[in-house]
Amino acid sequence: MQNNTIEELIQLKQDGKIGWCELALRSDHGKAYLQWCDDHGIEPDDNNAELYLEETESRIYDDGNEFAEEFVGAVI
Repeated sequence: MQNNTIEELIQLKQDGKIGWCELALRSDHGKAYLQWCDDHGIEPDDNNAELYLEETESRIYDDGNEFAEEFVGAVI
């Protein structure tokens, strides 16, 4: 899968061209998301990808990362 910038992925998500799962897989967090799914015994899908990204955003936001601000715009 192709890695895009988070801004590009968020725009694709907002345009309805990709779902949460594809956003997660194509982001820099793709490998971590797959590991998270494996750790929880679940298959990647839009519902758990959204949950994973929200949890990731919360952790990143708490650390003061710029990704969080971009991601908040996509979630809202």
